Amino acid sequence: MNPFVEVATKLDTFGRDCAITVALKISDDSCKMDEEQRAVFISLYDALPVYDSAIFGDGIHDLILETRNTPNASLYARIKKEREMAMDIITQERMKAFKSSVRTSLLIAQHKH
Repeated sequence: MNPFVEVATKLDTFGRDCAITVALKISDDSCKMDEEQRAVFISLYDALPVYDSAIFGDGIHDLILETRNTPNASLYARIKKEREMAMDIITQERMKAFKSSVRTSLLIAQHKH
């Protein structure tokens, strides 16, 4: 199994919502990660299974896809609203813990393959 799929499927709803939030930050370029880390977290986002989010509405994936394909100021404004709402719920501390956990889980998954 692909390490990203393996890690993504093991995430709980909170973890999956964190992955979406990171994808939002990457999509509107407000993320401070380097390109390699951005690629890692977008791959994780792309591997997420379908689930019922505790934070986001049904259109969030379409918004991310549209922004990735045709970024513009209007989409960035919508993304900013969504990610700020999510970060109010998630908190910076819990987001940092999520990212660290994902990095560790991916290392373990990659070594198994």
